[in-house]
Amino acid sequence: MEQKDSSNPARVSVSTDAVEIARRLTGDLLCIGCGYNLRGLSIRDPCPECGLPVRATILGVIDPRAHELEPLTRPLVSAVGLGLWAGGAWVAVMSVVLMRAAEVAREVLGSSFWPTWASMLGLTGVVLSGLGATTLIRPHRGATRGAALLSAVGVAAYVPLAFLYHAIYAKFDSASPSPFLNPGTNEFSRAAFRLGMLACVGVAILCLRPSARMLSARSVIVRTGRADRQSMLALLASFAVAGVGDVLHVISASASGGVSDLLATIAMVFVAVGSVLVVVGVTNIGVDVWRLWPVIVRPGVGLVDVLEANEDRDRRIGSG
Repeated sequence: MEQKDSSNPARVSVSTDAVEIARRLTGDLLCIGCGYNLRGLSIRDPCPECGLPVRATILGVIDPRAHELEPLTRPLVSAVGLGLWAGGAWVAVMSVVLMRAAEVAREVLGSSFWPTWASMLGLTGVVLSGLGATTLIRPHRGATRGAALLSAVGVAAYVPLAFLYHAIYAKFDSASPSPFLNPGTNEFSRAAFRLGMLACVGVAILCLRPSARMLSARSVIVRTGRADRQSMLALLASFAVAGVGDVLHVISASASGGVSDLLATIAMVFVAVGSVLVVVGVTNIGVDVWRLWPVIVRPGVGLVDVLEANEDRDRRIGSG
């Protein structure tokens, strides 16, 4: 009979792997295929309900870094705040889309529909998004003072952002029958205010991004790239495209003749394209936040939460 050579690294590795494979589930773990509780099964077993290998659930759910992550101070508050932050931004953006769609319908189709309440709905979304962003300032005790201060600056940017949003969509737009297609004498002022609003958005995104990325890293699926994630920098680039249109609007206001008309047309294209990209970006971020909700509310599941080595199990049974 062949004797085992403990000095052989390959044999030691095989022995170690065998111990790891022999581990059994001692904590609650729901099958990702059917939801059956796999507690008590070996990781080599299939799910008794749907036949999906237990290993598949472990690879899909278990986070090896779960116990390295700093516990959130108030998980539910952080989850609700993250939802308000993304949801409020989506409401603010979609309110503008509704106003522009109503404008096009009125100018092109002769529609009489005009949502006078849309600007206030959008402003409410901005305020709620800012309130939700406050939970990103110090989500856990391990957050450094510098990170907390950076997030606080991002939250503070919502104050001028709300003022400019109200001025543009409740003041300027109410004074112009067609603020996007035919802005008239308010074109320069409106474009300048929009540039200020986009600057506030940029500050908020850049300052809140580190905390948002920290929270998204709590999802092993997002962290390992097994799920698509909308980059906040990509969203910032979308706002920048719309900002180019506003810059061209400002320039066209001081130009004359055909040059002014050409610049105004190009500006409308940039604003339209940028707005579409912003809608897509904000919607995708909302989807990402929805995916993160479970791991924010509940701590991640680590290997030590559901697995027990054979020798640990034997010791527990022997002591009983």
